[in-house]
Amino acid sequence: MSETPQDAWFYTIEGEKIGPVTFADLRVKAQEGGLNPRLDMVWCAGMADWKPAGEIEGLFERRGAPVVKEDLSSAVDPYESPEESVEDTMASLGEWPGARRRSYLVATIIFPFVWPMLVSMSSGFFIQQLGPHIEGVMQLAAGFLPLVVAIRFGLARLVNLGMSRWWFLGNFVPFLNMWVGYRCFACPAGYDYHKKLDGLGVFLAIIYWLMVVVSILIVVAFIALFLGLAGDPAMQEKMREILRVAQERTAKP
Repeated sequence: MSETPQDAWFYTIEGEKIGPVTFADLRVKAQEGGLNPRLDMVWCAGMADWKPAGEIEGLFERRGAPVVKEDLSSAVDPYESPEESVEDTMASLGEWPGARRRSYLVATIIFPFVWPMLVSMSSGFFIQQLGPHIEGVMQLAAGFLPLVVAIRFGLARLVNLGMSRWWFLGNFVPFLNMWVGYRCFACPAGYDYHKKLDGLGVFLAIIYWLMVVVSILIVVAFIALFLGLAGDPAMQEKMREILRVAQERTAKP
């Protein structure tokens, strides 16, 4: 197949769209094991829908490249991938890779509360079996486990949504972290493709944004309270007294 616009192919890996590439390059990637024939999708100009890579003739076999029949009557941009039927096509594959919404919520919300209680309940047993020193080290290591689990499931959840793992860095950007959190908290699998919420997703979206609004109001209330107390002469006098006592205690030998 020649290097023409009709030889422009697009494919997805873990939900991330990549392309355009030639069919020859796509075939090399498939033969090297870089494409999952069932989960990764492929599309080029002239195809009505995305198709699993394993259904593309000649992609995983040593045969000639398929002949693409182009509908000349259509005025669709050859580089514009179809969007309307992507949801139906992807749904036919069954389960999406990555962490689903339920497992993500358990790993990031329920587990961080349950795990410290389990560690505390088992500390007496480990002190008797291993001694207080080793048990203290285990307690310290166990404290990092919820963070590790949250990162692991956060990355897997983005894949399940059809998003790139790089979006995880958005959790550290103000305001953008609310958008990333909303998608991970409420949206169903493959949301980056079909942009549709199911019934549970609508309910979780309402809960999520209510929590965000309440959190913002609490922060604003604390700031307003602090600024109000900071301007109160009586409170300023108490603060000076506290600082004076602290300095006297520090100055004593």
